[in-house]
Amino acid sequence: MTGLPLRVGPDALLADAARLIAVEGHEDHPRAERAVADHLAERLTALGAAVALQPVEGERCNVLARVRGARPGPTLMLNAHLDTVPPYGMPEALCPRIEDGRLYGRGAADMKGALAAMTAVVAALAAPDVSFAGELLLTAVAGEESGSAGMRALVAAGVRADFAVVGEPTRLRVARAHKGALWAEAAFRGRAAHGSVPAEGVNAIHHAARFVNRIERGLAPELAGRSHPLLGPATVNVGVVTGGDRPPMVPAACRVQLDRRWLPGERHEDVLAELRAIVDDLHRDDPAVDGTVSEMPGTAAFVHTPLDTPADDPYVRLLCDVAHRHTGAGAEPVGVQFWTDGALLAAGTGTPTVVCGPGDIAQAHTLSEWVAVEQLHRAAEVYLSLAARMLHVQAA
Repeated sequence: MTGLPLRVGPDALLADAARLIAVEGHEDHPRAERAVADHLAERLTALGAAVALQPVEGERCNVLARVRGARPGPTLMLNAHLDTVPPYGMPEALCPRIEDGRLYGRGAADMKGALAAMTAVVAALAAPDVSFAGELLLTAVAGEESGSAGMRALVAAGVRADFAVVGEPTRLRVARAHKGALWAEAAFRGRAAHGSVPAEGVNAIHHAARFVNRIERGLAPELAGRSHPLLGPATVNVGVVTGGDRPPMVPAACRVQLDRRWLPGERHEDVLAELRAIVDDLHRDDPAVDGTVSEMPGTAAFVHTPLDTPADDPYVRLLCDVAHRHTGAGAEPVGVQFWTDGALLAAGTGTPTVVCGPGDIAQAHTLSEWVAVEQLHRAAEVYLSLAARMLHVQAA
């Protein structure tokens, strides 16, 4: 235990989370997540933090809240994103409710619950009778769900820390690693002809089928042999195949879209190159195969690099110990399969970064999104205990 009480009690913590859920903010909203940023900035200022709004694009901005200690010391960054996915038909998505020990609402798990828990830590350290060494920095970023514009702006501005915790839902396990992500499209071109005389055309779907077969029988087994101790094998998934117009026509075009999850130690350029090599091999076997591979807009704006923070980093070990004490979770770090902004922070600034937040990723983006109330309380305790030990907090 820290010996330092939470200045935002359990009821206030839930109220903070509920208020955040009630403020709409996503890529389809006319002002994106700006209203969430304004609400959070006002709340953190009232708690005593030094708050700045960092422009991102248009009205979008990041919220940076600092609480500085009286003595020199390290900087701890707590990071969350301001936006959610749109409601997507979720009933009463912006009307938070507590039922059977769960807080329901859009963003409850991903990740306004974590943001409320981090706000409680700001309240505790900003209290006038608390002293500590170093700095607590809360960064709430825009647009994580739609291109990570906020985190990219934060990294471009050189904002870094000695250690960072990204509050994506991990059930409060400490995740030090995740895979990189790349969406690719293989576009095949053929020659149209009437379906009654297929030999007069070039069937793009047939060529795309050969590509998919090479993925299934060649690349996928090869990737299964590449493995990370926490993440398992690299993977590839063929998610979309589209081509042709009508059954009595030889298709002149076909597209294959796939999701490639790559491991620490693999390189982005090599991931694309091995897909292009499959098309090149098909062309050598049959010069009629005409295809190109390109990265899709979903990941092409920037490299979605993996995260792989060293297991022996002292702050990783500290957080593992803290989380284990407060939640009973395993004392060793884990890996997660989903991609996070944390990889950009780690790669762009050298900040040792982990992912640790309340809730389960399985609830994110669902039509009944929720987070366990107990997880929110535990998250606040874990974050505060980490801050207390890392920043040598003393309470009068």
